[in-house]
Amino acid sequence: DRLSEAKRGSYVAVLRRAWLLYKLGRNPQSIDVYEKASGLEPKAVEARLGLLLPLMAEQRWPEAEKTAREILKVDAANYLATLRLAFVQYNLKRYTESRTLYKKLAELYPGDVEVRAGLGWAWLKLGKKSEAAATFREVLEFAPKNALSLQGLAAASK
Repeated sequence: DRLSEAKRGSYVAVLRRAWLLYKLGRNPQSIDVYEKASGLEPKAVEARLGLLLPLMAEQRWPEAEKTAREILKVDAANYLATLRLAFVQYNLKRYTESRTLYKKLAELYPGDVEVRAGLGWAWLKLGKKSEAAATFREVLEFAPKNALSLQGLAAASK
């Protein structure tokens, strides 16, 4: 069944379209549609969380940082916004802030492999090879094939 004209312009339909455009790799269109969804429901966090994905895929780091910070103003404990902001800070070469964010998440989610691998890489970029190596070894104890941690451990061992 096709959506009626009224439903096509609804928040949920626009949000879904933005996600599908992102999945198709049509990031510039996805960004536009996520922004439209945000305009339809200005208090909603989910459209902004979605917007982070194509912004990061396009390496539009300053815009992604701004979006993540907007989310955290509304929902200070948002896991995905914090995780994505940590990744953005890493890509902006702000390794101290990236490490701080990853460390905060690692305390809240100690079993999260992605968080711990990110923390290891932030440690490594800060020149803290022993902290990085220890972090990567912890990840590899539970996820022995984790590519990021294997690469990180090899880099920390040089």
